[in-house]
Amino acid sequence: MKTTGNELSVLEAATLSRNKKALQEYAFLSQIADMYYNQNMQQSDIARQLFFSRSTVSRLLARAREVGIVDIRVRQVRDRIPSMEEVFCRTFGLKDAVIISCFEGDSYDRTLDALTDFASIYTSNLLKGKKRFGIASGTAADRTIRKIRPIHECELEVVQLIGTASNAHQAVEARELRVHLAELFHGDSYELRTPIYMDNAMAREALLNDPNVRRVMDMMEHCDIVLTGLGGIDVSRLKTAEIIREYQTEAQAQELKEKGAVGCVCMMYYDINGNYVPCEWNEKCICLHLDKVRKNQMTVAVACGDHKIMTILGALRGHLPNVLITDVNTAAKVLSRNEELFGKSPEA
Repeated sequence: MKTTGNELSVLEAATLSRNKKALQEYAFLSQIADMYYNQNMQQSDIARQLFFSRSTVSRLLARAREVGIVDIRVRQVRDRIPSMEEVFCRTFGLKDAVIISCFEGDSYDRTLDALTDFASIYTSNLLKGKKRFGIASGTAADRTIRKIRPIHECELEVVQLIGTASNAHQAVEARELRVHLAELFHGDSYELRTPIYMDNAMAREALLNDPNVRRVMDMMEHCDIVLTGLGGIDVSRLKTAEIIREYQTEAQAQELKEKGAVGCVCMMYYDINGNYVPCEWNEKCICLHLDKVRKNQMTVAVACGDHKIMTILGALRGHLPNVLITDVNTAAKVLSRNEELFGKSPEA
């Protein structure tokens, strides 16, 4: 049974209501599901052991999936498009490009899901030896991080690249994601214990001079790998919208538009050529600076969708990421837009 919004699955509803009969049924279904999926028993063997027919076992396994005891997820692996990847590397001076195929009729969310599946495998393969891994916020980055799994032995340090949200839910979510990843690799995680944005210049300077904050800021600037999404100028579409709305005024949003901002990395905005936008927001945002993103030895950006064409193009022209992971439809539109606006490729 699929649920949407705040609906509860049959299993969750029975658990919360303490429905004894239902819970007994689900405990039994869980036992059968465990025998089949975790113990790798054949349905015929389960039937023999429990004195059922094979068709009954099959029906009970289907019921286990229906009520949410079994949640099967197929990780999508798409083909890469090497010819277009070569064009992107040559045009924008990238170290690498990962451009995956699309299925006809794919929605944005389905494309993003496939993209972050691929990005998680790509990133997991990079995490080997001793690595300092900087992570930013955003839908694509968060989905990718949740799917990362250890492939190699890795002594991992996970570093947060933006200040902490004052919104309790957002702050807890970011912390759990960072800590989860560090624990997965038996590594360490480091939080930038500052607000994302500080208006008071004296308070901001005092906080940035705190030894613990300075230590994390230094770690941020010396990451082996940075993983980031590319945020658009339309705040309403950002995962970080709640965070930005806490601080960003209408005047600041208007200033960004007037000065030609097309996107942001770590909440710091850039223009169509990837240049830092001099504005009040950027000056008071506490995060990894664009210049540091640009100079990092490996910055992996994950982004897709029609609403991100200018965002991706600006980041690539400014050499902010040196690895891009996107889909073929988005990639084709980025190349087309680059040619329309500039007529030739930027110098790598």
